[in-house]
Amino acid sequence: MKIALVLLIVGLFMFPAPEAAANYRLNTSGERVIDAPNKNVKQDYKVKNSKQATQMIKKTYRAKVLSVSSNKVNGNPGYKAKLLGNDGIVFYVYIDAISGQMIRR
Repeated sequence: MKIALVLLIVGLFMFPAPEAAANYRLNTSGERVIDAPNKNVKQDYKVKNSKQATQMIKKTYRAKVLSVSSNKVNGNPGYKAKLLGNDGIVFYVYIDAISGQMIRR
C-alpha cells in the first residue's frame, strides 16, 4: 500500500496536468520554454492579407509595388514590400499586420 501511494505521488510530479503542459514547450536542446500566456489567443489583424497590404501602400506612396511577402515586423506577423519610386530608387516598406503601422526603410 505504501509503495502504491509513493508511486502515485511521484507520478503526479512527473506528469503535469494537460493544462499545465500547454504553458511550455521543449526547445531544440530539450529545455523547457514558457510560452506567452496570450500565444494561443487569436489576434485581430488590421492587415489580413498581402492584397490589403498592397492597397495600403499604394494609397500612401507614389511608387510601383514590385513585390509583397510575409515577414515579421517588430516581432509581429506582417508584410515586407519592395517598391520602385518615381525617382528610380528602390525602397522597402514594412507593415505590422496587427497594428497596421507602416515603416519605410
